[in-house]
Amino acid sequence: MKRAYFYWVTREQGSFEVMNEVAEYDRDRVIEFHNYCMNSYEEGNARSALITVLRSQQHAKSCMDIVSGTQVNTHFARPNWHKIFKHVAVNQTMRTRELVRVFCCGAPGLTGELRRLAQEFSRKTH
Repeated sequence: MKRAYFYWVTREQGSFEVMNEVAEYDRDRVIEFHNYCMNSYEEGNARSALITVLRSQQHAKSCMDIVSGTQVNTHFARPNWHKIFKHVAVNQTMRTRELVRVFCCGAPGLTGELRRLAQEFSRKTH
C-alpha cells in the first residue's frame, strides 16, 4: 500500500485521541488523516471561519491541531463525500492508475452512500 485516506467522523471531540494513536504508527506518512466533528460548530459561520484560520496557522507551526490536541487536522460539519471521492480519484487513479479500495463502517445510510460513490467513481476513472 502506497497511500491511505482515513476519515474519522464523530460528534465527540474526545474520540480524536484514537486518531492520534493511529497517526503515531504512521512513521512513513502513508496515511492522510481527517477528523470531522459534526456537532461543535456550524460550517460557514464566523466562529468556524476564525477557528479554521487559527487551526491552520497553529498546525503549520507545531503540527498540532488546536481543536483536537492531536496531529490530525479537524474539519467541522459533515464530510462532502462526493468531493472526497473526486479528490482520491484524481490523485490516485488518474495520476498513478492504481486501484483504490474503500473500507467503511457506520450507519447503513452512510455505507450505502459510500458504496454508490465508489461505484460511480469506478466507472468514471476506468
